[in-house]
Amino acid sequence: ILGSIKSPVVLVGHSYGGSVISDAAEGHANVKTLVYVAAFAPDAGETAVQLAGKFPGSTLGPTLAPPVTLSSGGKDLYIQQEKFHDQFAADVPEADARLMAA
Repeated sequence: ILGSIKSPVVLVGHSYGGSVISDAAEGHANVKTLVYVAAFAPDAGETAVQLAGKFPGSTLGPTLAPPVTLSSGGKDLYIQQEKFHDQFAADVPEADARLMAA
């Protein structure tokens, strides 16, 4: 998709989306800016889990479901539904977090 856009592109990522926009921007000269909003900002080739592991106290790793292999060969991560509220959405009502985790 990025290759089909002829104008300059700004990608914005929140949370794990920081890893997504970092990977998506690779090799696309039209991507001019990456904006990280409370997001992972990994080095090239670094995963979100590797980045989280650099900072003691991270609770992300144990909450992740097994990675899903994508058709591109990459991997995608998901927080286990039963752990989503505490890990990612503790500031919203639990019923709303259940819907968000679905």
